[in-house]
Amino acid sequence: MRFSTALRVGCVALAMTAISIPASSFGIGLQPTTVEMAIQPGERQRQVINIGNVHQEDAISLTLGLADWELDEHGQIKLNPPGDTESSAADWVRFSPAFVTLNPGETEQIIVDMSAPIRIDRQGDYRFALIASTQLPEERSGQSGVWKKYQIASLFYLTMGNGESKPEITAATLTRSAEGDQALVFEIENSGNAHSRLRGEIEISGDSGETIRAPVNNLVVLHEASRKYSLSLPETVPTNPELRVTLEDIHAPQSSAGTVRLAPFETDLSFVDLPPVDESLTDEPSNLD
Repeated sequence: MRFSTALRVGCVALAMTAISIPASSFGIGLQPTTVEMAIQPGERQRQVINIGNVHQEDAISLTLGLADWELDEHGQIKLNPPGDTESSAADWVRFSPAFVTLNPGETEQIIVDMSAPIRIDRQGDYRFALIASTQLPEERSGQSGVWKKYQIASLFYLTMGNGESKPEITAATLTRSAEGDQALVFEIENSGNAHSRLRGEIEISGDSGETIRAPVNNLVVLHEASRKYSLSLPETVPTNPELRVTLEDIHAPQSSAGTVRLAPFETDLSFVDLPPVDESLTDEPSNLD
């Protein structure tokens, strides 16, 4: 069953992140929100997705469908029609039911069946998303008769055959906006054929001032891709700052333990001043494809 309706982000609330999708503000919970599994050519697997209505009073109707997905350079999810990307597994998937109506507090199971092809062009990661969508009336004043589309998703990673994740931090800098906001930005590249999921710690020290420490949790870098990670910093940064990042890849299919510890990344840091933001370019468009 395929979901071929054009996926629009204008006037659409996406209750999603790269790593988890909690019960959204429109009253629907979806579990699990992320599915990672190994699959071999010709193999069949099944996953049960639980979708629930957390409203106390209102019933809600949802349409289920499939989409391709990827991450932009900042780790935000981008949805595409199913089958549009090279990493799509949407053609392998069947699910039921395709439409559910949930009374308050009611939960429904969605059965997702995956059947991998016997022959594949490459080994490594393939992806798809199971999307639950509905339209609800706009509750803001002055918006009578206007409806908004809401979506929530469960993200699937299927690692086919021999997968390997190979993440590496390639650059790091300190940025400062015209308003004085400071951040650490580092770039991560994954040259492997399977995604990486990173956790660890960031440490910024220097000649004076307190050492800044911050955790890294569930930082996903897709296969053969790169992305940026940004950490907001306090006003006071140690003088002559030095960065040390220690990370562990907790999705490393090449390891029997499933985890690989990366070599610590260490570098001196310097500030880069960001240009002022042109506010005329930040207005939300009414509709984007």
